[in-house]
Amino acid sequence: MKKIAFQGRRGAYSESAAYHLFGNDIEVVPMDTFEQIFQGIETGAVDGGAIPIENSTAGSIYDNYDLLYKWRHPIVGEVKLQISHSLCALPGAKLADLKEVLSHPQGLAQCSRFFGRNPKIKSTAFYDTAGSAEEVAKRGDKTVGAIASAYAGKFYGLDILAEGIENLPGVNFTRFYAIQKTANPLPETGTIKTTLLFMLSDSGKSGALHAALGCFAKRDLNLTRIESRPHPDRPWEYIFHLSFEGSPKDPAVIEALEELQSYCDFVYRLGSFREGTTEKLSY
Repeated sequence: MKKIAFQGRRGAYSESAAYHLFGNDIEVVPMDTFEQIFQGIETGAVDGGAIPIENSTAGSIYDNYDLLYKWRHPIVGEVKLQISHSLCALPGAKLADLKEVLSHPQGLAQCSRFFGRNPKIKSTAFYDTAGSAEEVAKRGDKTVGAIASAYAGKFYGLDILAEGIENLPGVNFTRFYAIQKTANPLPETGTIKTTLLFMLSDSGKSGALHAALGCFAKRDLNLTRIESRPHPDRPWEYIFHLSFEGSPKDPAVIEALEELQSYCDFVYRLGSFREGTTEKLSY
């Protein structure tokens, strides 16, 4: 049985993503930080991990972009999980009782309109959504609530005061990657996505990024995502994370990557995998 790590506590959205990405026959391993997931994979303490990479309303999870560059563990799959946030509190508590609500910063950002409608409630960042539900249960204070999944709230014995409190109910999604120590064989069917890291050789030159991206445009390769992150050791220079539709075995992709090398200090393929499906939260 594979050991699959996720950041947070039992009931976290990432736990559900782990099952979608690696199947039900796994042992889930909660970790306190994203870096511990990467460390666990590196040392062999776990076989893989499920990490969030971006949310459709709150944007990128930058920590994981930076950790993918640092550790370079292969991406072997993805899933887009529909997220629904619930307001959880101790049994018997009511909305009018709440003075403070805990959640992960992403959860708070995704529910900012709730706090706009309830200005007397203080939003407090916590390290994890499910962990915030666990913390509320531990504190035993009816004036403190949590934003987490309904599953997490019930897991820790809390009442659900409201469901679907995210800013855009029904259209709030988080993309998760599956990562592990070694890459899987390339999928034989379905749309293949490839994710790269690259750094431009002359980023100060006018049109340098345009020329690099042109390697894909001229070959009709569809770019699905680009993100720039500061280089950890070279001020004002950037690492680009690029995703596109295409297999590294395709002649057009081979040509594009060969040309890209001419514009870059380095190009590194993080993974090629079947495009992820969109799923609802489940356990």
